[in-house]
Amino acid sequence: MNLKQEKFLFTDGKEHLISAFQKEKGYIFYFFPKAATAGCTLETVAYNRYYSKFLAAGYNVIGISRDNLKKQTKFQQDNAVEFPMICDIDEKLSKMFDVLKQKKMFNNVYMGIERSTFLLNNDFEIIEEWRKVAPVEHIKAVLSAVL
Repeated sequence: MNLKQEKFLFTDGKEHLISAFQKEKGYIFYFFPKAATAGCTLETVAYNRYYSKFLAAGYNVIGISRDNLKKQTKFQQDNAVEFPMICDIDEKLSKMFDVLKQKKMFNNVYMGIERSTFLLNNDFEIIEEWRKVAPVEHIKAVLSAVL
């Protein structure tokens, strides 16, 4: 898959090229398991708090989960999220970045997103990645990487 030519569903209800959200240096993609859950809300609110600093450093933040448009849009609105968010319902990005992992909860085994963040340049090359992260703690490391 070529990220430069592929369109994805954003929370404005339209499909866009990710490059429509390009900044001077690149992107921060953060994958989160499920909108409106405690950890994902903490993470999203934290990214939103630092959004202006990421923009000033030349990077746009893009939140990505497998939630449907209705749920992801409500989550974005409820938390006054300023940055773009992608509804990866077809799992294209999740598979491309290898964030779908086997999980287990209450003896149920399922495939879910492993909380991960990727720093990318404008050619969509990975500069740095943080996998299996805690919801908030890694964000300062990401900010340090771009400053």
